[in-house]
Amino acid sequence: MDNMKMLDKIKNYAEHYENEVRDISNQLRDEMMPELSRELFDEYEITGNRLRYEEGYFKRREFLSTFGLASVIWHKKEDIEKLEYVIKEICSEECWALSAHVKRLENPNWRMTIDLTASETGHTLAHLYTLLKDELSEETKECIRKEVFRRILTPFMSAKAPAYGWEDATNNWNAVCCGNIGSTAIYLLEDGSEKDAFLERIRYAIETYYLAGFGEDGVCEEGLGYWVYGFMNMVVFAMDQRLYNPTYDMMALKKVEKIAHFQEMCYFSHGRTISFSDGSSNGEYPMGLTCCLANLYKDIRFPDPIYARGFSGDRCWNWNELYTGWYWTKNYLEDVEKKIVEEPKPLLEEGTDFLKDAQWCILRGKDNTALVAKGGNNDEPHNHNDVGSFLYLADGEALLEDLGSGEYTKKYFSDERYEIFCTRGKGHNMPIIGGVDQKAGSKYRADAFERKDENTILISFAKAYDVSSVDTVLREISFEKETGSFTVRDHVVCDADVPVFENLVTRYPVTVHTGQDHKNKVVIHGERHKLVIEFGEAAGAVLVTKEPHVNHEAQDELVNRISWEVLHNEQNADCKMYFYLEQTDK
Repeated sequence: MDNMKMLDKIKNYAEHYENEVRDISNQLRDEMMPELSRELFDEYEITGNRLRYEEGYFKRREFLSTFGLASVIWHKKEDIEKLEYVIKEICSEECWALSAHVKRLENPNWRMTIDLTASETGHTLAHLYTLLKDELSEETKECIRKEVFRRILTPFMSAKAPAYGWEDATNNWNAVCCGNIGSTAIYLLEDGSEKDAFLERIRYAIETYYLAGFGEDGVCEEGLGYWVYGFMNMVVFAMDQRLYNPTYDMMALKKVEKIAHFQEMCYFSHGRTISFSDGSSNGEYPMGLTCCLANLYKDIRFPDPIYARGFSGDRCWNWNELYTGWYWTKNYLEDVEKKIVEEPKPLLEEGTDFLKDAQWCILRGKDNTALVAKGGNNDEPHNHNDVGSFLYLADGEALLEDLGSGEYTKKYFSDERYEIFCTRGKGHNMPIIGGVDQKAGSKYRADAFERKDENTILISFAKAYDVSSVDTVLREISFEKETGSFTVRDHVVCDADVPVFENLVTRYPVTVHTGQDHKNKVVIHGERHKLVIEFGEAAGAVLVTKEPHVNHEAQDELVNRISWEVLHNEQNADCKMYFYLEQTDK
């Protein structure tokens, strides 16, 4: 895609975005906001289900963000009047936190819980107060100030740092909560020593803890979606902080610039994305944040804008993303037109990213092929037990899959997490040794992740398995960029009575062929390509089992798991698999 075509697509995106704001505001104008009943709030504690309460909660945020942005863009009386009604309703909610984040039995003051969404709600109201200060009624503005101070600013200022468990966290909770609270303070606190001390506390929390969650390679091990969520809110605060005090610029930190390039490494053709941990294999990216970063740093690259999330693309209706999707995109296009910044650049089509700290390797070949492998450990944020796994893409089809996140339930975040298919070893493309999955915990890890040459990596990960008689697990992956073919060689040293199974996962149909030459062949049938897997003699039949999986949207799926036992030669179990593409029969 040439630069001019990319620029035209971003312009079309911006135009469509405003149209969508107007269309949705017209749809909602005569609707009543759903009620948040105590019965729905209780469901998480009783059944573990959080979605029914959140459906109503986020529908109410749809009203807030829609009429908030419509009012900011067009300043029409009808939008302002509806917004004031919505603000009054939000301010009357019993609790701004989600039911899944509230511990009523442990905290008698649970209504004042500050979680992700509570901090977002406070920030949204404070930002609208600032943007529409001359148009909102005195009653509405007083309601905002009263509730934001009561629920957010005063409790935070009264709590000794680090507060709430997220102030010293190294994950997205830190960036979201601290970032939103920091921006809220900029909007509502009077200038002076108290405000400066408040902002210093926020900066310290973000720089000392949140940024420490990234290696020097800038990878977000939680997954791309959590990079968007956390980094978006951090950048909003950093830009507000810079405007408030230009002498302090968090965006000038070298590590922040490195983190800013993470998104472009994770995107492939047809909008496919790296889905390690609780990620998504079909991510939609934030156009506003990408435009902001392109305004700040050189060589920021844009995925195809048709995969940018529109105004209605976020079920949580997060104000920061929705407002910046309009504001930062508009500013970027104006700066491109004035030649203040360069025109947008598309993704690189080929190349290798070897990310030493995270132990990821991203290999891109011709014709939109890609292989992504990981080492790491089994105590990563939003962890899956997946050391040594990989995924494979061809022309937008994940022929070998990393399923990413399942449905978020109480069980998903409990001690039973690794009973769920998508988080356990059997849900990933890696060996199953001794009849058990890999174990969870930081000591279960790769002890080596090396780059042998431009297209070959070696992973050593015997430590990921809690099997005493396993001495060595080596996986060598060699990728052919010209053809998209690749070879996986697994070498396991263990007692002869320890079973070693290969394990592959795909959403596509699978057929198995056994030849007279004792070579086995498995074919994964994508819509555009077939992935053929050839390997030597197996110790038993190649099995394809249908595994139930509940995806992040709570939809039931059946996923194909391919497995076969590897023959032992004394204490060595070796398997060489050759993977190559064929066109699907028309």
